[in-house]
Amino acid sequence: MKLNPLLTIWTQPKETIRQLIEENKIGLSVLLVMIAGIGGVITALQDSGWFLDLSPILLIIGILITGLLSGLLNLGISTLLYTGIGKLYGGHGKLRDMAIAIGPMMIPQVFVVPVLVIFALYYGERFFMVPEAFGITSISLGAYLFLTLLTATASIWSIVISSKAIGVVHGFSSWRGFGVLMTLLGIVILVTLIIVIGVIMFMF
Repeated sequence: MKLNPLLTIWTQPKETIRQLIEENKIGLSVLLVMIAGIGGVITALQDSGWFLDLSPILLIIGILITGLLSGLLNLGISTLLYTGIGKLYGGHGKLRDMAIAIGPMMIPQVFVVPVLVIFALYYGERFFMVPEAFGITSISLGAYLFLTLLTATASIWSIVISSKAIGVVHGFSSWRGFGVLMTLLGIVILVTLIIVIGVIMFMF
C-alpha cells in the first residue's frame, strides 16, 4: 500500500522513509526543506525589529528567497553531518538516502508555516517589531504563547521523526539516531562557545 508522507510520517515514520528512499523522492525532500526554511526565517524575524524599513513586498520577497536558500543550505549541511556522524556510530548510510530522509524530518515544521504566515499577515509590521521595554512580544500574549507551543511541539515531533529516519538510513536503532542528533547538538554548542569566548577575548 502506497503511503502518503504528509500523513503517515506521524504514525509510520520508518515505513514512510523507506518508501521515499525506494522511490528516490529527492525532489520532495528539496521542496519540504525549502518550505520549512521559509517558516524558519519568519520565526527568526518575529519580534526582531529587522528590515522594518523595507516595503511589505520587498520583505515578503526577502523572506521567500532567504527561506528557500536557507532550506537548501540546511539540506546540504544536515545530509553531510548526519551521514558522517552516523558512520561513527557504526552506520552505513549513503548521502543520497540521507538527503531524501531530511525532507520528511521537516514535515512538522512545514505544517507550522501556514500558521506563521497567517499570524504575520494578520499582525503586519507589529509581528516583526521589537517588544516594548520589559515586554516579551509585540503581538498579543495569547498569540505568542500559541505560536511558541506550536513551534515547540513541532520541534519535538521533528526530533522523534529525525531519530527514526537517521536510524533507517544508517541501518541502526532509533536510539542511535537520537545519539547522532545529540552529538551534532553538542558540536554546535561547543563551536558556539568557542566563538563567543574568542569574540570576548578579542574585544577585551
